[in-house]
Amino acid sequence: MGTSRAFGRLGAWLAGALAAILVIPATSLASFHLMDVREVFPGSAADPGQDYVELQMYASGQKFVAGHTLTVYGPTGLVAAAATFTGDVPNGRSQDTILIGAKSQVLGVAPDLVAAGLTAIDPAGGAVCWATDQLTPVDCVSWGSFSGTTKSPSGTPAPAIADGSALRRTIEPGCPTLLEAADDTDDSATDFLAATPDPRNNSTPPSEKPCLPPDTRITSGPSGRTRDRTPTFAFKAIPAQGARFRCKLDSSRYRKCSSPYTLPRLSLGRHTFRVRAANRFGADPSPASRRFKVVRRG
Repeated sequence: MGTSRAFGRLGAWLAGALAAILVIPATSLASFHLMDVREVFPGSAADPGQDYVELQMYASGQKFVAGHTLTVYGPTGLVAAAATFTGDVPNGRSQDTILIGAKSQVLGVAPDLVAAGLTAIDPAGGAVCWATDQLTPVDCVSWGSFSGTTKSPSGTPAPAIADGSALRRTIEPGCPTLLEAADDTDDSATDFLAATPDPRNNSTPPSEKPCLPPDTRITSGPSGRTRDRTPTFAFKAIPAQGARFRCKLDSSRYRKCSSPYTLPRLSLGRHTFRVRAANRFGADPSPASRRFKVVRRG
């Protein structure tokens, strides 16, 4: 009986140790990897030294950045500067941001990490990579005349950064109101656009909103009295990306349709046209509708 208990305790200890070994790497891998470079600002002629890079998480728990590095590259691919976090940031919600700036205040916002070397960001051409201390860097972006290579794919460089502008990642693909993995195609020219600088540090609440079903709008078509027995309606969805439509007339069932949509010949009298947009997040809970009355000609 004593031997059985001893083996039982040993088995339990081994199972616990194995579980810990399996869990710890997964937690480590998730701690800072689900994050992208969201915005790059090289300062401006009117206010130099305001350079910053903003990182953004697209999953929760990505705040464990201690020991990880942001690297700035010059036009030919040579390292121009590096900024390494000495500690983690406090907030790790999905969509939280982390700001690395060249001064203690950049455009009135306090960075989470001050790195004077960021003034090396060249608006004419260069690149930045997040977590280049790892064997597989998390994310890189290049722009302008950059002719080097990045350890993580950055594709065709985005345009050079105009004076006073920032380079910002678009979040239109997939969910158009949230940063997510689908927003990173590994092609800088596709993923980044010129934008007004808007630095956000880790204490700034996320401004992105969860993706919702689209809003449906009828943009043209009869309303009130009409002599047209086969009226045509035009409509749209906001946001438009990935939207599909279903239409119905009076008490009929919803059927697939597209804009513009011409109704079959109608009887005289009152009618109601409805259209409902949907995307992968669901269908519009309040379809757009138009009431109208078909009257005789002349």
